[in-house]
Amino acid sequence: MNKSITSISEGRLQRASQNPATYISKFRQVLLRHGTTMSLISFGCMLYPIVLVALFSSLDNLFSNINRYALVGLGLGFFMFLYLRLFSKELNYRQIFWIGYLLFISIVEEIGFRLSLPILFSDSFLKEYNFLFGIFLSNLLFASLHYFTLRWKLKVCIFTFLGGIGLSRLFYVTEDLALIILVHWAITFLNTPTAPNNISTEK
Repeated sequence: MNKSITSISEGRLQRASQNPATYISKFRQVLLRHGTTMSLISFGCMLYPIVLVALFSSLDNLFSNINRYALVGLGLGFFMFLYLRLFSKELNYRQIFWIGYLLFISIVEEIGFRLSLPILFSDSFLKEYNFLFGIFLSNLLFASLHYFTLRWKLKVCIFTFLGGIGLSRLFYVTEDLALIILVHWAITFLNTPTAPNNISTEK
């Protein structure tokens, strides 16, 4: 039997699958598998008062310069529009919703993995360790979840871990969560500019 009938070849980011049902080829699969998982982690972290205090503190620059951040956000949106036009991608309501989802997941992941988990790890069982170890564990979990929820290749997840470390470093230097979210949004868009539509879109 032809191998292409019994299995799906690996995509640019995603691992090959012997079962088409496990291959992520639809937007709703991303929402249910990845979006839900990351949201539950982030919102669960925000149940801790120590996280809420840190969250509001990290948004001081946003609250005091909201117009500037709004302009940067609009600028990024315009860049995404030009990018899609340049590469002949269709700009419809589904694509706009995808870009909105990328912003949402950037917010969720930065609150959860760059802000909350390092604090909670360090405040609980890592008290005797350096805070940097909490950052390491948080980003390791961040990359691992992409391996399981989005079925990304191991080498892609390694780069995701390193990218998370870079974002953590930027957050440590700037203490500006809104800035980190915007950077994450731009990088995520460049990595996955369009939603999965069918199996062929990932190849």
